[in-house]
Amino acid sequence: MAKLKMKSVCIVADKSKRKRLMADLQKSGLLEISQVEKEEDFELSESSAERTHLESLLTQSLTALDTLKKTAQIKSGLLSSLNGRREITFADYDEKVKSISKTADICGDINELQKQITQCQSEILRLDVAIDEMQEYTKLDIPTNFSGTTRTKAFVGSIKGRYSEELLNNAISESTDAPFVSQIIATNDMQTKVFVIGLKKDEEELSKSLSMLGFARASGSDKTAEEKVDQLKRRRSDLKREIPTLKSLICEFSGEVENIEFLADFYAMRIDRYKEYDKLLQSKNTVIVSGYAPERDVVQLEEIAKRHNACIIANDPTDDEDVPVELKNNGFSKPSEGILRMYSAPSKTDVDPTAPMSFFFYLFFGLMLSDAGYGIILVLGCIIGLLKFNLEDNMKNNLKMFLYCGISTIFWGAMFGGWFGDLVYRVTNNFFGAPIVVKPIWLDPLKEPMTLLIFGLALGVVHIFTGMIINFINLCRNGKVLSAFLDVGTWLVTLSGVLVMAVGMYFGFDTVKTVGISMLIGGAVLLICTQGRDKKGFGKIIGGIASLYDITSYASDILSYSRVMALGLATGVLAQVVNILGTMQKGIIGVLMFIVIFLFGTAISLSMNALGAYVHTIRLQYVEFFNKFYEGGGRFFKPFSANTRFIRFKKPKK
Repeated sequence: MAKLKMKSVCIVADKSKRKRLMADLQKSGLLEISQVEKEEDFELSESSAERTHLESLLTQSLTALDTLKKTAQIKSGLLSSLNGRREITFADYDEKVKSISKTADICGDINELQKQITQCQSEILRLDVAIDEMQEYTKLDIPTNFSGTTRTKAFVGSIKGRYSEELLNNAISESTDAPFVSQIIATNDMQTKVFVIGLKKDEEELSKSLSMLGFARASGSDKTAEEKVDQLKRRRSDLKREIPTLKSLICEFSGEVENIEFLADFYAMRIDRYKEYDKLLQSKNTVIVSGYAPERDVVQLEEIAKRHNACIIANDPTDDEDVPVELKNNGFSKPSEGILRMYSAPSKTDVDPTAPMSFFFYLFFGLMLSDAGYGIILVLGCIIGLLKFNLEDNMKNNLKMFLYCGISTIFWGAMFGGWFGDLVYRVTNNFFGAPIVVKPIWLDPLKEPMTLLIFGLALGVVHIFTGMIINFINLCRNGKVLSAFLDVGTWLVTLSGVLVMAVGMYFGFDTVKTVGISMLIGGAVLLICTQGRDKKGFGKIIGGIASLYDITSYASDILSYSRVMALGLATGVLAQVVNILGTMQKGIIGVLMFIVIFLFGTAISLSMNALGAYVHTIRLQYVEFFNKFYEGGGRFFKPFSANTRFIRFKKPKK
């Protein structure tokens, strides 16, 4: 439950060593580089042109990779994808960098081959259109570019609309008296293919008449339509045979997938480096790198600076600096850091709430799912994932979080007697005629829902009080002792009085009841006297009295924990419904039906109830717990690192 101490770091290096220094900083992932203001004798670089060029190279490499995987049908299974990015050492990276030129040439070859394939496919589509169009002229035994003889003028083409020969002759004759002969070659609702011939001297008049009908000449060819169609089909066949050849040439590069992935990440890392270059102050001979790093990593940064003959200065940040936050938690709490990251980073005055949040998260998740059978599935699935796969850190932490949630679920399932609902009783009763009842260690929620409700509300009180106590301690730590006692302490006394009074009334303990009433009255008086202290005059009293209304907010927060009972009951009921449906038949058919219904129903029930437990447990943390002490509004530490898609660096354990 701590935040790492951060240092403000400044590295001054020879400008000629800027690229190598930044490359080492990126691979280390230890320093968050800050944007600085321009100063006298220094300037900020502008690298947009270089980034644009690198982005173009990155696009080319990714395009080649995508083409190669699709053409060679290289697929990665769902389980193999859990392994995450390929791990390499820094030495392997430096060695592979030496061959990137060759890999870039391969990407160029792949893209060129794909370009040829695309051109072939486009040409085939164009040929298909040309063939369809030319086939309609196959009735003609003359070339489609036939324009007539020395004394005649011929027109071969199409006009808009459907025509018969009679309609065509009438349409042409309406606008000309010149003699002509026409023939309809083909027709449809859109257009009519025609052959019209007339005297040479009437060419202009006939052309004008046909233009009025939307005449368009056919594609010119010195061959007959039938000969032209045969020629086009041969060309199409040649192109179709060429495409598999081109694809086979691409497939020959299938062994280069990892190299191309490395090249893509190499470009991506260089793009990120150029983005960071624009944050650096530079003079003619010097470059200054400013940023933040955890105190524990300063020694490693000093080693990097030493390799480049650079000077490094690490100081404590000033109060007005926007210092990032890096969390430090043990193996039990760290998996739940992702929940905090989804909410907000701690502010400068906040404590890291991960440790108490993780305890209550695991606790409430198990209570809401509350079936030992489901917990066993969660635990086994997480253990297999953690042992079998080389997971990314985020996925590994998520599995660890659900592993702890599964352990909590097993515990509470055993306490409530839930082992896949009442599976043992249903199976032994239906198929063996000798019912066995697995009794709960503590209580059966379906028979004692009020007990579970009270227990859930009691845990809610503990949860809320924990948040208030953390707030009290944090205020004292930040020098606000008076606010801690007057704003938090008074409410702790008042709410404790309500609880003590309720316990005394429930169990009939008059002394306890009297103590509770005294605490309640004393706390209320303190609230009235202190909560309006920032106001003036009569407003102090009004403000103090009005503050008592906040007790309804606390009551509402506590009632929110009734969802613990609701979701716990829902899990048990749904599991029992699955078991009832699965054991409706007996014999071999009943066994087969039970297996199918149990597997399918359990998968649905576990998915729904686990999702519900996850969502509602997060809500209890964000709404009921955090608002008692947590401000947020900070920002998490984001070091300059290798933001890659396919590779990740093996780093020594800190």
